[in-house]
Amino acid sequence: MQRKKTVISLEKLNIIRRILRRKGTINFPLYPGQLHILEFVKTYSGCTQSEVAQNLLITPASVALSTKRMEKSGLLKKQPDDKNLRCKRLFITKKGEQLSLHCRKVFDEIDNAMLEGFSEEELETFNNFIDRFLANLTKKYSLDVEDMDFFSLYAMSNMIKFNRKRKS
Repeated sequence: MQRKKTVISLEKLNIIRRILRRKGTINFPLYPGQLHILEFVKTYSGCTQSEVAQNLLITPASVALSTKRMEKSGLLKKQPDDKNLRCKRLFITKKGEQLSLHCRKVFDEIDNAMLEGFSEEELETFNNFIDRFLANLTKKYSLDVEDMDFFSLYAMSNMIKFNRKRKS
């Protein structure tokens, strides 16, 4: 019975965090999923739409639509590649940088509220439990996620979603 309660509690926590993040950013000029693109472009300045699509495993059409909207909102700018004029390089604008930082601030506030009142020792214990959850799942299902960063995990999630859509 405790196992089921634990799993349900983890799911509820995830859902509540997502709700709060969406509420906290509802007035921002971003569609769902665009923050990941914005942060990718911020991290990999000068990347191409193709690189965004490949690394986040989003369809090129979705990236094209999202970057077009973000460019129109003044969050990104596209510049032709010096060697290939058909290729556009993506750069985050000051407005995009500010929005990214503001989103990150909202997310950090939510996480800080969630972790309020926990000692460093309690957080370390909890992190050890999370590490064990991850180890159990990766071992059982042969997932090699040890060295994966956030973008790689996000891409894996999108790949699974994309493959499911293709099969149906």
